[in-house]
Amino acid sequence: MHAARFMKCVVGAGALAASATIMLAHCQLSGTTKVAAAPAESKSARAKTPVPVDHPPVAPAPAADAAAAWSDAEIISALEECVRLLAPTGAVVELSKPIRNGQCGTPAPVLLKRVDSVELSPPAVVNCRIAAKVHTWIKESLQPLALEMLGKRVARVNTASAYMCRQRIGSSSEKLSEHSFADALDISAFVTTDDRSIDVLTHWGPTARDRNAKMAPNPAGGGDARALRDVGPTGSSTNEAEFLHKVHNGACGIFGTVLGPEANEAHRNHLHLDLAARKHSAFCE
Repeated sequence: MHAARFMKCVVGAGALAASATIMLAHCQLSGTTKVAAAPAESKSARAKTPVPVDHPPVAPAPAADAAAAWSDAEIISALEECVRLLAPTGAVVELSKPIRNGQCGTPAPVLLKRVDSVELSPPAVVNCRIAAKVHTWIKESLQPLALEMLGKRVARVNTASAYMCRQRIGSSSEKLSEHSFADALDISAFVTTDDRSIDVLTHWGPTARDRNAKMAPNPAGGGDARALRDVGPTGSSTNEAEFLHKVHNGACGIFGTVLGPEANEAHRNHLHLDLAARKHSAFCE
């Protein structure tokens, strides 16, 4: 069976066999990976949502590399994995065309729209392995923390980045980011069912870098060594700050890498989650 045809039938058949449903908004293959636009938000919500940073992209692959494509066997295997991982979750996804750009891409990307009743805005192009981990994280860590600390469930997470063929940022390494394999997700804010927006940039609080800069001697000409621009309350004393720190820590037991504002300036405004393989434990900063 041709891989494109298989993409349409494997999800439905596998979901029925698992007595679960992967709800698909659209299962047709298109010429390009399709990313749905974020739903309209109020002016106040837009003002609280940090603008994603400008990541350095990887140059398009040479024609010889670009011609290489995923084999039918690779695509079918990845789709079977998607059914196995996502059918039990009830995640709302849209199947996308296989992505291949040199070393970047994934054979069976999905557009993750909703998982465990939480909307992703905008929907994120990811592989099925991280989509399943996002479900685990939301169900077992995020929502219990939200109910305990905020008194409400999280209704929406604002995403800042998902699949993107690029190098790592905030590091001297020239290695490809996990974003290049649709194996990473950046989250900038959490919105509760009563429409409270808790964004990383505003509510995280000062980092160790900020506190060190504040205590450093004044440079010539006066003023702080570094302006504490866009920094929230001192330490993590507010309920929102404590919530974000615990959300970050809770993700460390589920993902391979978890980076937040403490990692570096590049992650000042979002939490980065990925499934990079680690020999021992997750890398968390």
